[in-house]
Amino acid sequence: MNIRNFAMFKQYAAENDVKRCIVRCDLNIPSDIEDLSRIYAIKDTVFEILNLGLKISLISHYKRPVPTDAGNPMFSLKNVLKSLIKVFEKEVEFVRGSIFDLDTASITAEIALLDNLRFYDGETKDSDDFARRLAQFGDVYINDAFSVSHRKHASICAITKHLPSFAGLSFLRELDGISKACANIECPFSAIIGGSKVSSKIGVLNQISKKADFLIIAGAMANTFLVAKGKDMKNSLIEIEQIDTAKKIMKNAKSEIILPEDFLAAENINAKGSNFSCDNLPSGFSCFDIGQKSIEEVIEIIGKSKTLLWNGAIGAFEFSNFNTATEKITKIIAEKTKIGTLISVIGGGETVASIANEKDNMSFVSTAGGAFLELVSGSKLPGIEALIL
Repeated sequence: MNIRNFAMFKQYAAENDVKRCIVRCDLNIPSDIEDLSRIYAIKDTVFEILNLGLKISLISHYKRPVPTDAGNPMFSLKNVLKSLIKVFEKEVEFVRGSIFDLDTASITAEIALLDNLRFYDGETKDSDDFARRLAQFGDVYINDAFSVSHRKHASICAITKHLPSFAGLSFLRELDGISKACANIECPFSAIIGGSKVSSKIGVLNQISKKADFLIIAGAMANTFLVAKGKDMKNSLIEIEQIDTAKKIMKNAKSEIILPEDFLAAENINAKGSNFSCDNLPSGFSCFDIGQKSIEEVIEIIGKSKTLLWNGAIGAFEFSNFNTATEKITKIIAEKTKIGTLISVIGGGETVASIANEKDNMSFVSTAGGAFLELVSGSKLPGIEALIL
């Protein structure tokens, strides 16, 4: 795929009067998990730019605010400032105020961080007017946020119409790694798709369910599929409006769909879980991890797989009382990968955090979630399309 890469940026910067670069990164770091992988991912790009004697304006979204949340400290990118300074070991200036009111000439810091892009309606609408204003904060645009490049937002797409635009080093690593992993898919091919919401992964579930030999659905989204099969999941998280969607996915799937048969469940997340089958959940209980029988089934499928794709949490791994399945499944994937009998492709912020101790033993680990899954399933990404030569 021919896109405007980082080497092209360096050549452009050498031949033109470039003083400041806008770097679109993904600083949407989970507040409940100390995972700085997305900051470490952009470090090479940041320091390559600085080494050229150029300055940087960092732009990103953070959480899911609406424009009326502007000024709410809960949604401010100032929350990641200390983490940036820690990783870069350099000062980073947080720029306060609306981008429409700021005097761009007053921003002189070597590394400046603008506040949350989603404070502006124009960001998610891919507004050309918003992109034109955003483009005034630099002379060149670099997309180093592969993880959000499946979104047609102003800071990903429209901005490329107003500035010379290139892919960052992390973006290129993600694209290269995923492309190579997808080119080497060997069967049996299995996929573990977890997380909490069916609604955020409908397209991917439809695509993967036509390609994988085994599709293991885990995390809280499995509850919705089980309800679609007539199970009573008691107080477990369920997307009632997605029950029909789950039925359609199962009906149209070419994959063998694997759903949990049992769970670790409790009355609340802080309680010790007990193992129950889907048909025997006590009233008032919620499922927070898959149970022993389900773990054994997943491990058996991994044992006969040659390629594995994993995105989304299996259970509430952040809590030690509900981390059993994640630990056991991660261990077997790492072991099979190390001995060369499995190609393991892992993607998504929370998934990466859940396998932290074995990350180096996987074939490829992507910090991206939705973008990773959409590229794997064959979709075109707006952020890539915007950079094609």
